[in-house]
Formats: sequence, structure tokens, C-alpha cells
Amino acid sequence: MNIALLTPPYDLMKEGYGSKRKLRGGLFTPLGLAYLASPLIKDGHNVKIIDASSYQQTNEEIEKILLEFKPDIVGISSVTGTAPASYSLANYLKSKFKNLPIIYGGPHASCFAEAVFENIPELDLLVYGEGEIIFKNIIDKYSDTGKIPKDLHGTCAKVEGKFVKNEPAKPVLNLDDLMPPAYHLFDYHGVYRPLPLQYKKLPAANMVMSRGCPYGKCTFCFSAGRASQIYRRHSPKRVVGEIKYLIKNHGVKEIAFWDDNFLISEKWVFEFCDLLDKGGIKIPWSACGRVNTATRPMLERAAKSGLWNVFYGLESGNQDILDRIKKGITLEEVRQAMKWCNELGIDTRGSFMLFLPGETPEKAMNTIKFACDIGVTYAQFQPTHPEWGTELYDDAVKSGQIFTLYKGRTAVSYLPEAYKDSKQAREMQKRAYRMFYFRPSYIWKHIKRLRHISKIKQYFNAAKYIIGIST
Repeated sequence: MNIALLTPPYDLMKEGYGSKRKLRGGLFTPLGLAYLASPLIKDGHNVKIIDASSYQQTNEEIEKILLEFKPDIVGISSVTGTAPASYSLANYLKSKFKNLPIIYGGPHASCFAEAVFENIPELDLLVYGEGEIIFKNIIDKYSDTGKIPKDLHGTCAKVEGKFVKNEPAKPVLNLDDLMPPAYHLFDYHGVYRPLPLQYKKLPAANMVMSRGCPYGKCTFCFSAGRASQIYRRHSPKRVVGEIKYLIKNHGVKEIAFWDDNFLISEKWVFEFCDLLDKGGIKIPWSACGRVNTATRPMLERAAKSGLWNVFYGLESGNQDILDRIKKGITLEEVRQAMKWCNELGIDTRGSFMLFLPGETPEKAMNTIKFACDIGVTYAQFQPTHPEWGTELYDDAVKSGQIFTLYKGRTAVSYLPEAYKDSKQAREMQKRAYRMFYFRPSYIWKHIKRLRHISKIKQYFNAAKYIIGIST
């Protein structure tokens, strides 16, 4: 069969990051679709990934591609930010291809299954949870019977007009049992690239080598809410094997790990780095971490084997707010982690959440000043969006106003009681970016980094990005 796997049209820079400047960046391959594709290709099916989100293809352009490809079935994957676009795409395809089955999945499907069916009345089936085994089962059944099964575990369907959620599917406990994603379906020399100053070399590939979060208590987090998963991780040998493949077959020169927390176990990280060194793999890589699990020995060992950038979720500069959202870290641990990274020459990215329940404008200023003081290399300040199904959502209902669905990373969708309106909140966010990035000391520090023309171009694009958000 011909199987098309799609992401919906979405302008990440404009709609997601809220930047007014035309800039391409922050685009990574949709690995979830590539994991779905591998077992299907092994079974002899012809699979095509149409990443309309990254390539900014319209519904009409997707239609033309499908007319040529002639799919027997279509899968659409969506996060909550792209949900409206995914609804539009699914309904458009149903109007153009009357008998084409459409399966819907992704993080949004796992949290808002009923809403998906309400917005896509003719949807054939929805997959929630981890989809590799489930989607293969759907394809197998459809190949045998010509009908979309409505009773498989891990799926939701409309049966006689009524919404039905079947039992969840069992997760794959040993991730090494899964086939590697179908990396060959992507062009790593095309549009895919991190944000400016978040990469050293191109092409860069994204990898996710674990599932779930071993902490899993943050009140705001998708991984701690209704869609939480058992924590599992690939073996270091498997991870290094995939890196070797990407280097040899796709000319990849850098890896960005997007695990919720890559820097957890010293033993795992040391073994991983030993295998990199043994294999002669000398490429830069970045990862996400928590300040209370990333130890100095771990960071030092990783830096010697290519780690140059760590993304930390720091959330707030107020300890009472951190405690309220059950972040499980202290401000002192944040300072210590930044100190270690600076001493080891590792760049840091700090993510801060503005307008959390209980925050006031004064506490927001504490967060901004804290970000300026701790030596973090780059910072992002995002409005809090309470995801339904998380503890944060319940807290937000009691202590503020939720007045719109998620509409991008700069759109204000929740206001704590201390803020009078979204305009005041948006101005605070702009102020955060201006205070952090336009400090003379910060500018001078980065001017001293300008040693190569490629770096100058990245700084120029990064300046466009920040100006686009902060004005």
C-alpha cells in the first residue's frame, strides 16, 4: 500500500515563536512519523512523509502531492499548537478524497481525543499513546479486510455516531526493540536546522533516545499529566549506532538530543561518551537537562566528547513559585549548574515561564533579574499555557483566568490574578527579552565571540529573531 504521513501546515516562527521577522529556524524532522514508517517499509509498504509544518506547504499543495502519490491511507500527526491547522487539513482532504481513510495521532490526540472528533466529523480513527505498534496493527488489519478497525487497543473511534475510547495499548518497555526511525525519508541538507546560535555545524539531526520523564511531577508538564509515560531509554550502544548511521549516510555534522532529560545517569552518560570516543565520533551535540541531575563529573565527561550546549527548564526566579509547580529544584541548584557549565565552556539555554499561578509583576521582575544574574548564555521567556489534564490547569482555574486556547509561544492564554489584562502581561514578556538581551555587558560578551563569518550570520539572524519577539 501507499501510506502518506503528514504534519499540518504551520509557520513555526510566526505562529509558534511569535516573531515578526521572516526567519527559518527551529525546524526539526518529525521523528514520530519516521518511527511509524520503519516497520511499514519493512513490510513492503511505500511510505511518504509530507512535513508541511517545516516546508510551509498549504492544503492545496498537499493535495497535489497526494494526487501524484495516490495514497491508500493517510496519517496526520499534530501537537496542540498545530491542532487548528490539522483540523483544517483533515477536513480539506476528506472533501477532496471522499474514500481516503484518515488516521489522526500525536500528542494532541493523546490529550484531546474527543475534541479531535468534534472538529473532524468524518475522521476514521484516532491513535493515542505510542503509535508504532498500534499504527502497524491498523495497517495490517486494513490490508487484510479493506476496513479500518474500530476496536484496537490504543485507538478511539466513532461507532454508530458515538465516541468510543478503546483500552490503552501496552508500551514497549525495551526501546531497543523498536526499529530505528526511517531517517532516509528526510533531507537533512534542506530546511531542517535549529534556531540561530543553537548549532555549530550543519546539517544537524534531532534525536530522541528516551520516553517519559523519571521525575514526572511538574504540575505544568505534559509528561506528568494525563499522557505521562513510563520512563525508558535506549542503550548507549543503540544511540551511538544511530549517530554513526546519520554521519555515514546523511552527512550529519551535529546532533541535538530532545529527550526531556538526557543528563540523568552518570553511568549511562559515561558509557555513551566512551563509545563515542572509541568510535572516533567527534561531532558537537546538545541536550536537555535538569539542574539537580546534571552533575559536574557528568558535564565534564560529556564536554570532552562533544557536549557544547545544555537546555535547562528553569521556569522561575522565585522559590515559592518553583515549589508551587513542584519543579523539585532550588535557585541555588540553578546557580550551581550555570556555574559548572560556564567553567567547562558549555553554553546554556534557560527556559522561563512567565505568568504562572501566584506570580505578580514584581515576581516576574525577580525572574528576569535572576536570569540576568546567573550567567545563562541564552534565555527564553514564555507565557504560561495551562494544559488541560495537568495540575497546573486546575490551579490556574482557581487562581486566575484562562481565556483562550493555545495560540503560540508568545500568546497570553492565562492571567494570574495580579495581572489586569493580557496587554500588561505581553509587555512584561517583551520587557524580559529587552532586559536580558540588550544589556551592554551581555552584548559585549557576545561581540567577543564573533570570530568567523558563519557565526556573524547566526548572530544577525538571532538578533532578528529576538527583535521580532520583543517589539
